[in-house]
Amino acid sequence: MLKQIKNERGQAIIEFALILPFFIFMLCAFAYLAMFFHDYLTLTEMTRDIARRQSVGISLDSIKKDYKGQVFLTDFYVFDPNTGIQITTVPEDNTNTSAGSAVEVTLQAALQAQEGSYWKKVLPATISSSLVMHKEG
Repeated sequence: MLKQIKNERGQAIIEFALILPFFIFMLCAFAYLAMFFHDYLTLTEMTRDIARRQSVGISLDSIKKDYKGQVFLTDFYVFDPNTGIQITTVPEDNTNTSAGSAVEVTLQAALQAQEGSYWKKVLPATISSSLVMHKEG
């Protein structure tokens, strides 16, 4: 019986050695996925902040200056405030006769990966976020 326990112990070590690379791969994949979603949530938060600032009347030049150095967690995506911000004024669809206007903000961040890179094949070329907010004042 003692002989059988020794054999099972060796079998467990071999099974662990075979499964360990898979678990490490999955751990790294989940970490990169979490960082990608963090970048997307950062872009969404920026969209909400810029829409709020535009709705209260802060100038676009001031907003671009404030977001000039904005970076993401992973450096996969780059946000350029001069080309990545699109702001339009749209009429709101209200049933009231005194329909006001709203501001629609769309932000885009471009993937910065070298040509032929693995990330260029896996990640989308751009990530974007859009929000419509009622103008105040």
